[in-house]
Amino acid sequence: MTIEEIKSVSIVQFLESQGYHHVYILKENYWYLSPLRTEASPSFNVSPKKNLWNDFGAGEGGNLINLVQKMNPSWNNHEVLTYLEQKIKEHHLQYSADYEAQRKEDERKEAWKQEQVAQREKAKENNTIIERIVGLSHPYLRDYILQRRIDYDIAKEYCKEVHYRIYDKSYYAIAFENIEGGMEARNKYSKRSIGKKSISIIRPNNELHKECCIFEGFFDMLTYASIKRWITGNELCLPHECDYFVLNSVSNIKVLLPYLQEYTLIHCYLDNDDAGAKTVEKIKVAYQDKVIDESHRYANYKDVNDVINGIIKPPK
Repeated sequence: MTIEEIKSVSIVQFLESQGYHHVYILKENYWYLSPLRTEASPSFNVSPKKNLWNDFGAGEGGNLINLVQKMNPSWNNHEVLTYLEQKIKEHHLQYSADYEAQRKEDERKEAWKQEQVAQREKAKENNTIIERIVGLSHPYLRDYILQRRIDYDIAKEYCKEVHYRIYDKSYYAIAFENIEGGMEARNKYSKRSIGKKSISIIRPNNELHKECCIFEGFFDMLTYASIKRWITGNELCLPHECDYFVLNSVSNIKVLLPYLQEYTLIHCYLDNDDAGAKTVEKIKVAYQDKVIDESHRYANYKDVNDVINGIIKPPK
């Protein structure tokens, strides 16, 4: 292979073949934890369009050959080129343009599948008319919140009450809003999303804290906040205040990741199941030593809300 042919091989695919997986994609650029040094937040960028890399933390960049030289500083040019030719053949690495074309085709197919799901959801949503959103006050919703062992004042602080109509039937539910203006709507008999699904961010006292806690569902977050208020020095909660992130679905992990860069520690309070464990691992890939899996605090329970249902009764 010529040097120009080697330089044209996809850096993204090469990194994947070496076990380096991107943390997220932003504006078509791939972001990684640097393969050249240890870091907690991704600052290594690859542009598939230009097929060039930049390590912003080190102030370096270049093409595929430059990258392998940086990864193996003791090698001479001949060793670098021989190694790359071997890896290109061994892993059937494609030229960047071909690899990107295949990736975009795969993305197109996945987008088509997602669009089919979205269209079905939109058909439901188009028949959903929000009549009003008010503060929590309905006695049945209050009873449901107390049945879930949640402090009612906490629920009123973070949730609202939505009244909506589907066709000619009216409904009401606890409303937990997200950053896209959509909401999770919950009552004793139904669980649904209204509007666009996304993550929710709670900053107690409207302050940005140095650490954050991540929850899967909003009842887990309400549970945590309730126990923190009721019991000083309990084994579930951290002794200091943190920001709260609620995924509302583990599929929202890609939306969440960029928001975590500013935190010194990230505490994961996710469900004790495979989906929860995999989500914690994805966060650890992105932020490494900054991530603490707190599931040991509720190891005998399915999730955080189960803790409060099992051991605590709300005050009257």
